[in-house]
Amino acid sequence: MLKLKRVELQGFKSFADRTELRFNGSGIAAIVGPNGCGKSNVADAINWVLGEQSAKSLRGARMEDVIFAGTHGRKPLGLASVSMTLVDPGVHVERTNGHADGHANGAANGHANGHANGHANGQSVTAVTPSPEHDITLTRRLFRSGESEYLIDGRPARLRDIQDIFMGTGLGPETYSIIEQGRIGQLLSSRPQDRRAVIEEAAGISKFKARRRLAEARLEGSKHNLERVFDILEEVGRQANSLKRQAAKAKRYVELKTEMDAQLRRLLASKYRMLEREAAKIALDLNLATQEFESLAAETSAKEQEYSRSQAASYQTESQLTEARKRLSDLTLELERTRGRLDSQSKQVSIIDQRLTQGENESSQIAAQVTRLDEEQAAHAESLSGQDQQFTEVTGRLEAKNRERETVQRTLGERERAIE
Repeated sequence: MLKLKRVELQGFKSFADRTELRFNGSGIAAIVGPNGCGKSNVADAINWVLGEQSAKSLRGARMEDVIFAGTHGRKPLGLASVSMTLVDPGVHVERTNGHADGHANGAANGHANGHANGHANGQSVTAVTPSPEHDITLTRRLFRSGESEYLIDGRPARLRDIQDIFMGTGLGPETYSIIEQGRIGQLLSSRPQDRRAVIEEAAGISKFKARRRLAEARLEGSKHNLERVFDILEEVGRQANSLKRQAAKAKRYVELKTEMDAQLRRLLASKYRMLEREAAKIALDLNLATQEFESLAAETSAKEQEYSRSQAASYQTESQLTEARKRLSDLTLELERTRGRLDSQSKQVSIIDQRLTQGENESSQIAAQVTRLDEEQAAHAESLSGQDQQFTEVTGRLEAKNRERETVQRTLGERERAIE
């Protein structure tokens, strides 16, 4: 019979610090205290480490609620861990290698799924064998990220391994070994099937019923496998007939392949002889082409030398042409400047001609006026005696104009000589 020896809690509900509860293994142990001090948390911790997957049974909404949520003076923790040590003088836990389908994911969601399905080939599996007195330490850890793990004696295990250890012993989250407040009334008012399950667990036959269900499941699987045998035999027969046809085709292929190889060898031999003749002819053509290439190379070298001399002469001619173009550009610029000066002087000559024409017109006018005045003087000699002074002035202006005309004529002659 398993006896509780020690319970260690850390980060579980109100147990923020590491707390260890020791039991002497005989008699009755009682935990007393006022309401709200955490007495029920000890029972919840034992239920939880035994594999309880319902957060509602642990008085919470989610499985993360079992992790210490923090207070005003302390920060919340990220891990809840409960270890329970049991002792049984007739049970020993060993590790054997084998095939174990399972992984203990205690995902702390609204349903707190603790699946025990997976593959762990070659990993250690827990087996229970009779032996002298030995301690069994069960540990369950839950991280705030949702990851969880089960440990048996410090080694990773599955939820199924823990259930196998306590099957038939009366220990477990749904058994009669842990009865919390209101559980007795619940058992009395529950369905007959639920009461029967508790009675069967107390009688120790639930373990055998579970084994029977596993054996029936295996027998059902074997039955399905036997049903598939005839289908497999029929399929194998079809495959055998197909393989026979393939073998005949392969044999025919080998024969055709041997014949084809012989024909291919003859064809390749004839091609080899033909290629030898072509190679000899090509060698003669290559010798002729080599000689022609050498003569063409010598001729090309001579042409290149002649081209170099012609290129040097063209460079020299181009340099002389550039200098001639430069001189022509300078002369063209000078010609344009001379043409500009000639146009300017032509404009000045035309202005002087206009002025001369205007002076001649003025002289003719003055001459006509003098003639008219002479006629008036002859006609009015007596009446113009007082106008001698005015005549003298007009005569002076006429002389000045005559002198100006002469000066302009001299300047015009000088300009014409300068232009010539």
